[in-house]
Amino acid sequence: MKMPDRRFPPDGTSSLPKAVAYLRVSTGRQAEQGMSLDEQQRQVAACAERHGHALAQTFCDRGLTGRTETREQFQAMMHYVRDPANGVKAVVIYHSSRLFRNAQFLLKYYSELESLGIRLISATQPLPEGHNGKLFLTMLAAFDAHASDQNAVQVRDVMTANAEAGYWNGAKPPFGYRTAVATVLRNKEKKVLAESGEEAPVVRLIFTLYLKGDGSGPMGIKKIVAYLNSHGYSFRGKPFYTSAVEKILKGEVYTGTYRYNCIDSRTRKPRPESEHIKVVAPVIISMELWLAAQRALANNRPNVRAPRLTSGPTLLSGIAICDLCGGGMQLRTGKSGAYRYLTCANKANKGALSCQGQSVRMDAVDEVVLSAMETEVFAPPRLRGLMGQVIDASNAGIEAVEKDIARLQASLNNDKAGLKRLYLAIEKGIVDILDKDFAQQIADARLRIAESEQRIRELKDRRVLHSTRVSDERVAAFSQQIRERLRSADPAFRRAWLHLFVDRVVIGPGEIRILGPKQALAEGLVQGNVNAGTMVPSFDREWRARHDSNV
Repeated sequence: MKMPDRRFPPDGTSSLPKAVAYLRVSTGRQAEQGMSLDEQQRQVAACAERHGHALAQTFCDRGLTGRTETREQFQAMMHYVRDPANGVKAVVIYHSSRLFRNAQFLLKYYSELESLGIRLISATQPLPEGHNGKLFLTMLAAFDAHASDQNAVQVRDVMTANAEAGYWNGAKPPFGYRTAVATVLRNKEKKVLAESGEEAPVVRLIFTLYLKGDGSGPMGIKKIVAYLNSHGYSFRGKPFYTSAVEKILKGEVYTGTYRYNCIDSRTRKPRPESEHIKVVAPVIISMELWLAAQRALANNRPNVRAPRLTSGPTLLSGIAICDLCGGGMQLRTGKSGAYRYLTCANKANKGALSCQGQSVRMDAVDEVVLSAMETEVFAPPRLRGLMGQVIDASNAGIEAVEKDIARLQASLNNDKAGLKRLYLAIEKGIVDILDKDFAQQIADARLRIAESEQRIRELKDRRVLHSTRVSDERVAAFSQQIRERLRSADPAFRRAWLHLFVDRVVIGPGEIRILGPKQALAEGLVQGNVNAGTMVPSFDREWRARHDSNV
């Protein structure tokens, strides 16, 4: 903020040369307490008077580092002194470190002030004029920068030790959490993350809306933002934005682990994962649910899946395949939209040399697929037989579990080594951290690591299909519920559930083949409910290695 000085006459005139003062404190705590600023201002005013100057303006930056030049009040001060109409003859500071803790910037602005005929005066340091003054200032700047580096190392060591002990280091907690005092050591409160009773339910709602929706199928991020804002939710007093929702969906902290020391505070470059410190936090979202969200985020990226395939009205969007060429089928309309067709995309976009092509009425194909799912896939006898096959396969494969764990562990180790190489490339300056493609490689590698770790835990601790026996009543109830939902539910919900159980619908000249993983049906039977929001469509890649036909 800009602070007027009473030593300068109210009418703006003075027989003394005009000067301005610049003050700075580097921490928010110093700014709030104000003692450091009061002392700086008192000594700067006295110094200006001793040197025969009248203070016209005082500029003050609160809680900002002296290692950068992007400080609002500092730049305002420079703008003020550059204007010849203001007639500034001197800039008075408390100490050279208050101006900068960076030798390069200090000398840069000192030279500019010198070229403007403006003297730099320090209240606590004698600064000779001319070349000797510049040499002395260079030495002071070097010492200030060194002291800043030493202080940063000490602060980092203390904060690292604090994080390793499981305590929160004082930054604003992630949305969904608050801080709570865990203990008091040497009259200092040690805080930890605690669940926020107001925000944590909103975090759970966001994940639910993204993966399941509010009864009409999964929502995209923009729709979630509209839903939250229209239903009276706020992001700490402000409206939700897409960036806030996306950050929440990607937040690993909600699974119970907060990563500290991930970014170098000065260079803004990521640190190697080996230097990350994992701090325990209350679990708001289960690991299974979080991984499902990460897979959905990866699959719904515009360069992976067009938005129309996620939110469009077509039941078979994204899974309809042309049997002749293996390409996708796309929606085409006829008679001013009165008819809708699924047409081979290769034929439509590349011509007959790519595929002879075929077009089928979309409503006819939808009816065939839904009828086949009702009478074949979801019929109780079929479900009972399928459940038996899956359980038998599970029993027969128990001995192979350890092999699967070893294979996944090898893949996990390989992904961790690859992630380490990616971080090393950043450290060595081989790639730019702002490169979006490279950042996406890091995100994908971390997702693969998280998925592998989760799958290994499941193989070790959970053998649901092996130990579960599903009654005939549950099979019948599941069959009835899902068939009703496929016919009566909202189109978006119906599409989401069909895609849950079906990988591909291969459309040929004389037949339609429906392909999907048996595992998905078996898991649906175990959970036994198809009401909105009761099951998350998440499949591990390894479960789907064989796309056996269900019809």
